[in-house]
Amino acid sequence: MKDFIFIAGAPGSGKTTISKLLAEKLGSFVIDFGKLREFHLKPDWSNESAEEEEMSFENLIFILKNYNQRGYKNVIVNDLQDFRIQQIPKLLSKINFVIFSLIVNDNAELKKRIESERESGYKNVEKALKWNGELTKRPEIKNEYKIDNTTNAPQETLTKLLPLLS
Repeated sequence: MKDFIFIAGAPGSGKTTISKLLAEKLGSFVIDFGKLREFHLKPDWSNESAEEEEMSFENLIFILKNYNQRGYKNVIVNDLQDFRIQQIPKLLSKINFVIFSLIVNDNAELKKRIESERESGYKNVEKALKWNGELTKRPEIKNEYKIDNTTNAPQETLTKLLPLLS
């Protein structure tokens, strides 16, 4: 059992789907970082900024520490950019967490996912491909597992993750 489970990856990698399945399996819940930002952003996010994102991230860290203080376990967090994921080991160094970074090893597959009908309105294929490529190449950080989610059905990916939570 972990205090926090971070589901990371580029848009289209399967974060939302896997987060929901994992929450259901563990009897837990998902904190979607984008939802925290929606409180103060316009519906089209036209007022987003680096300063606003930083404030939202600070709020998230406060919320996570508060959940931890109150004994919550298996809190699932998703929708963080990779530079934020890389800060987690330092910011939550005294907390039991794991990071599952979902990667897609086929650009055509990732492009297909981005362009298909999906929950997220994110449609920037080039940015998603760049993000996925950089994530794939960088070394794993503390408590991170990179999971190839190119061809797996969602249940297959879930089956890979569960033993890593022990």
